Amino acid sequence: MQTKTVALAVGLLVVGALGGVFAGRYLPISVAKAAVVSQAKAQKLVDGLAHGQGQVEKTFAGPGGLTGALVQIDGHPNILYLTPDGKYLVAGTVFNAAGENLMREEAIQLGLIPKPETPEALAKKAAAADSFVLGTKGPEITAFVDPNCIFCHKFYEEAKPLIAAGKLRVRFVVVAFLKSSSAGKAEAILGAKDPAAAMAENEKGFDEATEEGGIEPAKDPATATVTAVQNNTKLLEQSGEVATPTLLYCNDHNTVVLKHGLPDKDLESFLKEIHSLDHGSCQGS
Repeated sequence: MQTKTVALAVGLLVVGALGGVFAGRYLPISVAKAAVVSQAKAQKLVDGLAHGQGQVEKTFAGPGGLTGALVQIDGHPNILYLTPDGKYLVAGTVFNAAGENLMREEAIQLGLIPKPETPEALAKKAAAADSFVLGTKGPEITAFVDPNCIFCHKFYEEAKPLIAAGKLRVRFVVVAFLKSSSAGKAEAILGAKDPAAAMAENEKGFDEATEEGGIEPAKDPATATVTAVQNNTKLLEQSGEVATPTLLYCNDHNTVVLKHGLPDKDLESFLKEIHSLDHGSCQGS
């Protein structure tokens, strides 16, 4: 799964809350609360590291005894954490033992990002988005993909024979956020007379070494196409995490499921456990 990372040129690396970055290698932290480091003390530490470019707007109790700090850096809101003694500043995504992104939850509570849509609501919006379906038989799933996403490429390659065999249908919602060329390539796909053929061109020429899709970026895309790519990307943001591939499908209880990243098992085995997501609703067996 590929995700969006924000790096600010102030000597700090701020990862995740506003871009929804997943990084499973981080150690889990408990959610125990402790005394909150004062805003003045937090500001002093931020001043020393950000050279006066960061303004602490408030501090609050964070997970694992940390103090959270809402910091404006170059006009961008960021969540940073301070150790209980107030001597160290921590920049990075914080997860609990259940794998939940606590920084994202803090960002929602602070009003920095909207509360994610439910999978059911997101599925209906995706079905109405500028998208296209590959395949004519089998259960349908929805996949948000970036043209430069290597994991989306792997998903496409694994899905291709299943689609050809009539075992799977995929609704592709093309987004753009990973690289500067992503928007132009997404516009080239959605703006093509045959988006499926354009998608095939992108995947056939995909360079795994550089993680670049094979299609040339659109040189003069129509305004409607540019808007469509932007709207699709905003829709992905409403999932709570800007990551690709993001999948929507119906489980064996006919409930819409949202999954960031590839299925945990091979795609053909995965298909045995799902029902079709047609027009944004579960259709059953």
